[in-house]
Amino acid sequence: MAATSTQQDPSSHRCTYDAFLSFRGTDTRKGFTDHLYRALEVAGIHTFRDDDEIERGANISAELQKAIQESRVSIIVFSKDYASSRWCLDELVTIMDRRETNEHMVMPIFYDVDPSHVRNQTGIFEEAFARHQQRFNKEMDKVEKWRKALRDVADLGGMVLGDRYESQFIQDIVEIIGNKLDHTWNRRLRVDPYVVGMDYRVRGLNMWLEDGSSDVGVAVVYGMGGIGKTTIAKTAYNQNYNKFQGSSFLADIRATSKLPNGLVHLQRNLLSDLQKGKAKKIYSLDEGITKIKRAIRCKRVLIALDDVDNLEQFNAILGMREWLHPGSKIIVTTRHEHLLKAHENYAILFKVEGLHEYESLELFSWHAFRQPHPSEGYMDLSRPVVQHCGGVPLALQVLGSSLFGKAADVWKNALQNLDVITEGKIQKILRISFDSLQDHDKRLFLHIACFFVGKDNDFSTTVLDECEFATNIGMQNLVDRCLLIIDGFNKLTMHQLLQDMGRGIIREESPEDPGKRTRVWKKDASNVLRKLTGTATIKGLMLNIPMLIKGESSKIIFSGSNRKRFHVEDYDGNCSSSRRRLGFFSWQSISFSSTNSFPVSNEIGFKTEAFRRMHNLELLLLDNVKISGGYEDFPKNLIWLSWRGFALKSLPTNFYLENLIVLDLRNSSLQHVWKGTRFLLRLKILNLSHSHGLVTTPDFSGLPNLERLILKDCINLKEVDESIGDLEKLVFLNLKDCKNLMKLPIRISMLRSLQKLILSGCPNLVLPASMIVKNQSDSIPSDMKQLSLLSAVKSWQSIRSWVLPRKNLQLTSASLPQFLKSLSMAYCNLSEIPNGLSSLSSLKHLNLSGNPFLSLNMNGLSKLQSLLLDGCTNLEMLAELPPSVERLQAWECTSLKRVQTYLPNKLSMGHEVLRCENLVEFQNVFKTRPLRSFDIEMIKDIGLFNLESVGSTEVEMINYLTRTTRKGPLQGLDECGIFSIFLPGSEVPDWFCYKSSMGNSELSITIPPHLNLKIRGLNACVVYAQGKVLVEDLKCYSVVPFLRISNETKGFKWTYLPVTIGFPKEKEDMLWLSHWRFTNDELEGGEEIRVSVRDESDSFWTKEFGIQLVYEQNNNEGTVTEDVTTMFQHETTPPSTQNHVVAGDVSASASRFESVKMGEYVICNHSHIGVVSYLDI
Repeated sequence: MAATSTQQDPSSHRCTYDAFLSFRGTDTRKGFTDHLYRALEVAGIHTFRDDDEIERGANISAELQKAIQESRVSIIVFSKDYASSRWCLDELVTIMDRRETNEHMVMPIFYDVDPSHVRNQTGIFEEAFARHQQRFNKEMDKVEKWRKALRDVADLGGMVLGDRYESQFIQDIVEIIGNKLDHTWNRRLRVDPYVVGMDYRVRGLNMWLEDGSSDVGVAVVYGMGGIGKTTIAKTAYNQNYNKFQGSSFLADIRATSKLPNGLVHLQRNLLSDLQKGKAKKIYSLDEGITKIKRAIRCKRVLIALDDVDNLEQFNAILGMREWLHPGSKIIVTTRHEHLLKAHENYAILFKVEGLHEYESLELFSWHAFRQPHPSEGYMDLSRPVVQHCGGVPLALQVLGSSLFGKAADVWKNALQNLDVITEGKIQKILRISFDSLQDHDKRLFLHIACFFVGKDNDFSTTVLDECEFATNIGMQNLVDRCLLIIDGFNKLTMHQLLQDMGRGIIREESPEDPGKRTRVWKKDASNVLRKLTGTATIKGLMLNIPMLIKGESSKIIFSGSNRKRFHVEDYDGNCSSSRRRLGFFSWQSISFSSTNSFPVSNEIGFKTEAFRRMHNLELLLLDNVKISGGYEDFPKNLIWLSWRGFALKSLPTNFYLENLIVLDLRNSSLQHVWKGTRFLLRLKILNLSHSHGLVTTPDFSGLPNLERLILKDCINLKEVDESIGDLEKLVFLNLKDCKNLMKLPIRISMLRSLQKLILSGCPNLVLPASMIVKNQSDSIPSDMKQLSLLSAVKSWQSIRSWVLPRKNLQLTSASLPQFLKSLSMAYCNLSEIPNGLSSLSSLKHLNLSGNPFLSLNMNGLSKLQSLLLDGCTNLEMLAELPPSVERLQAWECTSLKRVQTYLPNKLSMGHEVLRCENLVEFQNVFKTRPLRSFDIEMIKDIGLFNLESVGSTEVEMINYLTRTTRKGPLQGLDECGIFSIFLPGSEVPDWFCYKSSMGNSELSITIPPHLNLKIRGLNACVVYAQGKVLVEDLKCYSVVPFLRISNETKGFKWTYLPVTIGFPKEKEDMLWLSHWRFTNDELEGGEEIRVSVRDESDSFWTKEFGIQLVYEQNNNEGTVTEDVTTMFQHETTPPSTQNHVVAGDVSASASRFESVKMGEYVICNHSHIGVVSYLDI
């Protein structure tokens, strides 16, 4: 079998793999399928691939069947010879069977075949089936199954190669699969698929993470560069993050902390991870500190900090322990052993040694031969290479990849250039891999190493394509040689040693004169500009003045952000001594100018004539650089101009921009971009974000190829030029936080290519006249067509009949582009959603967070997949959402009481309603309400006959779905066919005929046979008490006790974790009474059943429990319900016909949720730490 990653996805207890790859080996194994497999793995999509080339048996192997069952999606590569293989066709039948029974996702890929040939078995598929019919003429039912499977899978659509480049085709496949798997909040980190020797190296770290200690622990993984520290930390993180209540992995701290806004980026990422992507704006440092403390104090968290490189950072990490909740863990990786000497008593240390020789040979072979051992005839060549690498994984990977497919003489030449490796000599190993590249790929690697690390892959491809690179092919070559990684967020990443090597190669071009190098940056760039030594050799120049001033003394800043992307301009420049240590990272003050730019020292200034001789300059990246002089001296061949903090109020007319692909003027002082019309025919991306002086946008009519327009946080922008309607290729428009934007251009509806529109944070936005339609026969006064929402509020008395509460404001199909796929209207002060929104039939993602509407109904959005409603504090009810919705996020909707819409996905998989403290009903899932409002027959079913006896008893309830607590009168919980009541009490009532002994958590009985009596339910009573005393903030993070009922005779098993439970007072007991409805003979006389109660933590402890069977008997007089001992019965009253929230019985309800395996179900409507582990008990 292929070498697949040994890491099982901890986020799923059922699926070992994300994807199963089905293909015909003779057609595509060593080409397309291999490239696809590796691209999927690089993207973090754990994929099963059958690489067994020997002939299989008559039937599909048990191993392959198991792999299909344990995969979330199957990718079927139909090639010309696919149908000639009976094993491929059997695989296909198994895949389609699973799709029918388990909602398994299937993605057909048509590689050089026509989908109609697959569907109809024509063309080359017809020839294959002619042979099958001859061979299997006595098994035609098998052949027909194959035909049906082909018809069914072809009807699913899929992706067709056509005349596209394979590399782009693969990239598209990976993107679609990633979207289907919804990896947005899947925290599993990407680890190289060829991991060797990891089990015992990570064992000690795992034992420490699982030691159950209540102390806050710090572990430091240290060793030389390239030795595998990050891989070990990632592996331990992947295997343990789901055992904590929050987790975050902050990668590459050393490099990120040196960026002027990279420090803030680290803050944002930490809070985003710990709060599962939920964030709000932070308006002050004190507010940010408070939110960080709140995020890390109330739950056990796992935090990994990768590549820490100075003492201040390490001291701050140790100080962080006082803020964290007991049992939290911090993993740190570092190259610098000297940092640890003063702290050996405060942290546990793990030194990473090199691989053993046999491990090194295996790792090297995976990359050099794509198998765990050298190919025949290459063992003698491989051993000396492996010995020279000294057990350093990075060197083995890079060198092995560079020798893949090379002849023996190339190997011998490589050996001549090797020496035993040390950290100082690893560059020599890496250089061998670089030297083996073709010239094109060398140039691409150097461009990426200098300018594109950390950039978005799509953005980078756009720019590099215009630099005359074959970018997709070249990047794939670099990925294949382990010289580049495209991470799960589609960012270009590269090991720091590889970046250092690339920049070292550039310096070698002209060691003494940087002006004669092809690329210059940092101090060299400053010297070239200051000394006027630039030449036509320079292709790219990057100068960041704040970073230059800051130098290497950067300290990690940690002010706090609550998930939302935190920008450098949000920092207010004030940093009191009380804030200098957050108990996490050290603070360093940075001053900001009023224009949101870093101040530039008066001593650092440059002349435009410095660029006069740089005729071939294509990439110019400047950050807060002051330049004076005439702009006619600027290079004419610029492709990417990024000039943050541009100081002029408009672009000079003699500034030649006609060859630009990207113009990035963020944080500028621009008031008007340019006068009149400028014809920038090649421009694709224009970013003017955070330009607080910008009043109007430019004339867009001269930008026919513009694809992305970003105007975020242009707070004084009042209108967008109507010429935006000329942008036929615009796909992305961001107007977020343009707080004074008064109106949208009417011609915005003409943007036929626009897919994503962001209008969040525009509270004063005026709806254009085309967006306002009459509700009945009323006409709108012409002088009110441009009335802003704000002024409408002030003068509501005169226009209330048609403006407030905006019931008559409607979006028409012409108001917004019809083909929008993503729309954000968060914090736009919308009191009601315009009805015309439903006309956006292509819309998939909608963000309406922070708006004051009361209800929401948008069933017309038939393709909607995700809906964000965070902070809609007036929203009381959510109804009629389309069934296509896969993700609902409604955090802190404090007035929300009911979600009256059917959402087929399990709540814990895609829907979140955290801190919605008043939520009492989620249709078809659960309902809570005061006990007295339930049907009396339901209450009698559970064994209560006299509600007066409980009087005005109040109980504190924990809701694990919303993570809230509230006190009130006794509540009934109706959830998935199970009715529960929580009330004070210290013993199981007498009418429960089967009781456990004190302290016993399990009870087994044999059901006595009863003629003419059918079991229709089971009652259970659990007596429990508090375990450890929890502070108020942590109650809703206590581990849920669960109840399990097993029919040992029939093999049925139900495990129930209620969405809400009663929280007993200290030193008092609580009763959990529950009635389980069974109507399909799940329990019958003579069968053995086992009932158990578990609490896998010390939050609660069970004292005793009891069970009682509930029967019904049909006779001429109706239906009689009684228990085995006739302790209660209804002689003349029929049983309750009150449907539970989920109509039907427990087994039917359970099957909607978690079918672990045949006959075993988990009923759990909340995402809870520990749920996964319950399944193995």
